[in-house]
Amino acid sequence: MPLTIGQTVNGYELLDYLDSSSKRIAFRARNVANQRIEQLLILPDGVQHDPERSARFFRESRILASLQHPNILTCYGVVELGGRLAISVEAIEAVTLSDRLELGPMETEEAVQSILQVLAAADAAHTSGVIHREISPANILITPEKLVKLTGFSAAKTATDPSVTRAGTLVGSATYTAPEVFHGVTALDPRIDVYSIGCVFYALVTGRPPFTQTSEYEVMLAHVQAPPEPPSRYNPAINGVLDAVILKALEKDPNARYQSVREFYHSILNPGTVYIPPPPVVPVVEPAAELPAPPVLTEPAVSPAWIALGIGALLLLIGVWVLLRSGA
Repeated sequence: MPLTIGQTVNGYELLDYLDSSSKRIAFRARNVANQRIEQLLILPDGVQHDPERSARFFRESRILASLQHPNILTCYGVVELGGRLAISVEAIEAVTLSDRLELGPMETEEAVQSILQVLAAADAAHTSGVIHREISPANILITPEKLVKLTGFSAAKTATDPSVTRAGTLVGSATYTAPEVFHGVTALDPRIDVYSIGCVFYALVTGRPPFTQTSEYEVMLAHVQAPPEPPSRYNPAINGVLDAVILKALEKDPNARYQSVREFYHSILNPGTVYIPPPPVVPVVEPAAELPAPPVLTEPAVSPAWIALGIGALLLLIGVWVLLRSGA
């Protein structure tokens, strides 16, 4: 049966149509039994009977329901509406960080407070054995009160369902994906989320992700090979400590980046513990010593003694000439 605004289906009064995508349709609804406003996320008709999509849908609801944290979107469970599967989640007034970034970068303090909330949410998930694997601005909500909620757990992975994604299959957008994923790594590793949150942090303070190449392939290649520019290149307000924190989260070798989101979190809270790499040493080329000034060539000077001798000789010749004239 078609779903229309105003009707009540299986105990839910549909109040507003929120949005639609290839992944889900969203309604704001009232739970008649407890008079609570909720958001219903419904699988589109075209994939309602797709076993893989249905399995992901149920897994997301199960994971969300198991993660009770202020910074994770609360899930009330799976419901059936007119023959359709739907997840009931808390209804909040919020926009995605993707929408927020269309206005430009955040002020540094707001970006820090936002990313700390994302890290807290990811830590709660990791503590429960859940790796998100698709952390990006599109899966992070922010309210007008600056409360952050992590959502989008459809690609999340736990130790009990290790084969969610086939080897070599990209999950989510390449823009916020860790380089080891492109090498086909499918192990349950929280450092994948560390890298993605580092990319989000970079975008919040600069207004752009670390790599902005034209094609998805070029972005993937950059994640694997290209060093990211320090965020301060795009935002002079970023200091050396924050540069170092973000770049450490973006290390291509998982062993070189933060080993947990908790370590990442504490490095932000305790900037005095952050190691700031020294600037590269540029060899100093000493200028060549100046050559001495060439001697000034002048006419040789005549010694006063020679002048006196010449005058004496002249007088002697004059005297001889006078004597000879007198004798004559």
